[in-house]
Amino acid sequence: MHSPISNFSSADSFEAERLGLARRLHETLAQDLAAIGYRLDAVIAEPLTPALRAEIREIRMDLMRVAQGFRDEIYQARLHTRQQVAEFIGQNLQHLNFSGDFNYPALHRDIDSKLNEVLIEIVRNTSKHAKASTFYLRYELTKDSLILEIGDDGIGMMQVQSKSFGLIAIDELLKQITTEYSCNSGNNGVHFRIVIDRKHLE
Repeated sequence: MHSPISNFSSADSFEAERLGLARRLHETLAQDLAAIGYRLDAVIAEPLTPALRAEIREIRMDLMRVAQGFRDEIYQARLHTRQQVAEFIGQNLQHLNFSGDFNYPALHRDIDSKLNEVLIEIVRNTSKHAKASTFYLRYELTKDSLILEIGDDGIGMMQVQSKSFGLIAIDELLKQITTEYSCNSGNNGVHFRIVIDRKHLE
């Protein structure tokens, strides 16, 4: 496997352990909050009186504010760098051929951190479920956007709208940082196309 960052050096083991503990403690609650939000969305879509629909929608907005505040605190406590994502790929996709690099333009700190969270979740799913032989990350910079394409050549079956395997986190994060995104999953693998407005570039 080719190293995503040629001059990458391993993170301090204590720091890596601290970040891993923070992820385990916070990830479940963040995903549970998102799952409750999806359930409320489903209820709102059902036939309801206008007053009841308005009340449920207000609860949904309150939940979104709480979830966002919680998520922001998490990110401030543990901001992932591209090098840490590269190390994660090296540790979890050792058996795959990596194609691409992390040399796309620098993003604002919050956007970059959330994108790195997305990359980690995608890598985790590829490692656990894809049965792939290759993993790629490529980018294109247009006059309006940074476009990232990420994926594998595995068996597919990944659906971002699913309520498991960290896919809720991927969906929630991409809605926050992208102009648009798509995820195509089939027998030729899982393929993300992520479009980020150039205003988020440093």
